[in-house]
Amino acid sequence: MTLGALEILLVLSIVLLLIGPRRIAAMGRSLGRGIRDFKTEFSRDKRDAELGDGDPEERENNLRKKQ
Repeated sequence: MTLGALEILLVLSIVLLLIGPRRIAAMGRSLGRGIRDFKTEFSRDKRDAELGDGDPEERENNLRKKQ
């Protein structure tokens, strides 16, 4: 069984009535912020892993190699 456009519209309308537009907007902002923070931390961890966890001089050398 698949959901059609009418069923999806009905469910969204009920959610809008129950929760309200302000809370839906706030939840959307919060979700967006969470996704952005996750991506930032993920890319930071990936960069740190590529640069190495050891000696600070080793990190500097790796940074110079990347440029």
